[in-house]
Amino acid sequence: MTVYQKLMYVSTSFAVALSVSMANYVFYDERLPDTTQTEGFYTDMQTQNDKLLKHFFPYEIVEYELEVPDNMSYTQAEFQKFKGTYLEKKSIAADESYLERIAFCGDSLTYHMGMNGNRLADYDVLAYGGLSVSDYATYTQNPVYNQSSVSGKTTIAWLSELKPEIVYLFLGANGMSIYDVNVHINLYKALLTKIKAATPSSKIVLVSASPWGTSANPQYTSKDIKELNARIDQFNMLLLELAKDNGCYFMNVAESMTDSSGYLLGSYDAGDGLHWSMAGRSNYVDYVLEHPIPGY
Repeated sequence: MTVYQKLMYVSTSFAVALSVSMANYVFYDERLPDTTQTEGFYTDMQTQNDKLLKHFFPYEIVEYELEVPDNMSYTQAEFQKFKGTYLEKKSIAADESYLERIAFCGDSLTYHMGMNGNRLADYDVLAYGGLSVSDYATYTQNPVYNQSSVSGKTTIAWLSELKPEIVYLFLGANGMSIYDVNVHINLYKALLTKIKAATPSSKIVLVSASPWGTSANPQYTSKDIKELNARIDQFNMLLLELAKDNGCYFMNVAESMTDSSGYLLGSYDAGDGLHWSMAGRSNYVDYVLEHPIPGY
């Protein structure tokens, strides 16, 4: 018998054996009587067939703890490395006293939430309209702390004085259409270094940039909004990596503000595609309370 014939013989034998096993596995209940005498045979046959199938077609069902959000393109396996960094929703939200521990840092989106009549008005907000990662640490033209009318004092100086237990850093909107995402993240990293130096004991949460709405005002960007939102998704993934690499947390509020097409939800859009309505601002605070740092 030639080598070729032997291979054909082995292949045919294997195919027949596998076919019989699979047929037994699928149709055994139609061939054998349903009695107690056959119960043991059923169990043994299923066990042997499962072993045979798994041997030739190995597989493993893996249950992952973290689910990949819709606004990120990691595989389930890849995403597990962010366990402990990515803030997960708790079954019971933190109460409002959690907000007392936080300094909310950001641009106009955060600034508006700290104004009178908004949910963060009585809490520490360090923000001003138009700020970006490149000038957040040095801006002095207007008061940046909502609990003080003092101007000429930087956010970094305030952080150094306040020494908050937790810092929520929410920036990126004002640089998204200007910077390449890698340049943007490097600027963010430089700012993060300054914040950590100013208040080294603070826990820091990096907040995902929110998407733009379909009604985006040309005053704010001339870029195609769909492409801009794709850039935001990429930025947020890099921001998550930055959080992990620097021992920070990451809060993906963007997932709660994005519609099925990747745009800012209409109910959260204040009308210019960038800023939030009162509902959007309230959603942000609710999301903070529903996704607190572990242990709070």
